[in-house]
Amino acid sequence: MDYRLELVEKHGYTYVISFGPSIILIVMEPDMLTDVFGRSHAQDYKKSSDSVEFLKPLIGVHNLLLSDGAEHERARKMLNPAFHFVKLQSMFPIIVEQTNKAIDALLQSSTTRPVIDFQAEFNDITLTIIASSAFGKDFETMTDSKRIVRQAFVELLNVIGYRTLRMIDHIPIISQLPFWGKQIMDKSSKDISDFVDRIIADRRQNRSQSLSSYDDILDLLLSAVDAEGSPFSPQEIKDQALTFVLAGHETTSNLMTWILYVLMTNEQLLQTCREEVDRVLPIGMTPTFEDIGKLIVCEAIIQEALRLYPPATFITRECIREHSIGSEGQRQIRIPVGAVVSVNTYILHRREEFWPRPNE
Repeated sequence: MDYRLELVEKHGYTYVISFGPSIILIVMEPDMLTDVFGRSHAQDYKKSSDSVEFLKPLIGVHNLLLSDGAEHERARKMLNPAFHFVKLQSMFPIIVEQTNKAIDALLQSSTTRPVIDFQAEFNDITLTIIASSAFGKDFETMTDSKRIVRQAFVELLNVIGYRTLRMIDHIPIISQLPFWGKQIMDKSSKDISDFVDRIIADRRQNRSQSLSSYDDILDLLLSAVDAEGSPFSPQEIKDQALTFVLAGHETTSNLMTWILYVLMTNEQLLQTCREEVDRVLPIGMTPTFEDIGKLIVCEAIIQEALRLYPPATFITRECIREHSIGSEGQRQIRIPVGAVVSVNTYILHRREEFWPRPNE
């Protein structure tokens, strides 16, 4: 990241880099980013090929994260009911129950374990919560599933990152050779895929049901139809479920880890947070959905952790129709077909023009 900061100091917040025949426009100006990601020109872009290739081994391509155009719009409309306020609220008791279990287990193990890996613990907690609230599965009934899936995600992300930096997967023939972590990638992908297949099969065969008072995400994936009455295909169901598993636990556990880091390195902030929690949620009180809205300081800490340590450090789009971005009468840039626009959210979120103390 130091190198990226040096580029900003030298070239400003908008500059072009080239990699062979590829043109990459680095943009960290809000008005231009509004054009790229907003309604004015969003239809002129698709998810970049590099992003798709990076995430495809994890979640496939037929999902909200990687699909584009008509496929993305159709899926979004079909899945919107899953994020209705009432349905999200109905999952809250499940989240509280699983969190209480995790805290009790941590307290018990802390008496015998000299060191606790909180990132691994947060991975366990979030994976358990997404399995319970979205898919109606209790990990206690799925022998070794949590350990296998957690390990598979860690190994797969590490291997994908290694191969991406070395551009191994950009050369089709080379990418299929059994080297550079290929066997680990294949096994980890299969472990995660088998886990999701089992979840879907259990629901289809009525061996599981929603643990909330409403249909969960898996119910919706299996029953949703589009405007023409067509359901999701089996592959779409699987890819969407994989995406919810990844988005529902990996990014959340990383956020929790950064929040813990922020609190442990800021004693005054930790004390202020404790005082608010003690006031809103006295010892022995079971939190309700309404109580969460009263934790103003805690919410601010979450938002600031997301700003300082964003889950997606780089967001890219690939131009499919030539156009210009930028405000009329000010600086404008012509974007050719095939050019990639990239934003570094880590640097963007630390601009002094927008935050008086950007690194705090």
